Amino acid sequence: MTAPTAPVVAAAGRPRALPAHRVLGILGMLGAPAFLFIWSPPAPTDLGANLLMTAYLAGWACSAVGLRRLRATGQGRGALAILVIQMLGLALAACQQPQDQLGRRPFGDAFYFASNIAWPLSHLFMLVVFAAGWRAGVWTGWRRWTPLACGLALPLMFAAAAAKVPSPTAVFAVATAASFLALGLAVCTARPSRATR
Repeated sequence: MTAPTAPVVAAAGRPRALPAHRVLGILGMLGAPAFLFIWSPPAPTDLGANLLMTAYLAGWACSAVGLRRLRATGQGRGALAILVIQMLGLALAACQQPQDQLGRRPFGDAFYFASNIAWPLSHLFMLVVFAAGWRAGVWTGWRRWTPLACGLALPLMFAAAAAKVPSPTAVFAVATAASFLALGLAVCTARPSRATR
């Protein structure tokens, strides 16, 4: 005789959590279209506009962290330095919004100027991110070009202004929405390299 076997009850499996880089990419995409709602000059400084700009910076920061997690800009100290510079620049840029909302500059004009200039410099710094990504060679195809598209959004606006396009800020809004949406998508859909697993 054989001993009766106990019925095997399959335990309900827990739903697998999304990988961190996918979550970061999704957040990056959510923040990307912010300027589409506030492109009309003069630049608005009301609560809604400040919240949108903060969301834009937060989404951008998420994509930057996603790039680092995927080692898309390399694995050495240089890649880490790029992330640190990006985070400092974005954090400094974000300091402008509460000052605009309060209508005061509690840390003085110099700090306000630094937080204001951090906006364009952070956009241009994406060209450095592109160069690092190109050198690392981790991303190929369309993903490789997304940081470049982000870095060219501001020069494209200047070019539109020089060409006397009626609304250069609209060009910037569309360019940032498209490029940072693509960057977030690239982060979200990328496969981690063996070094990041």
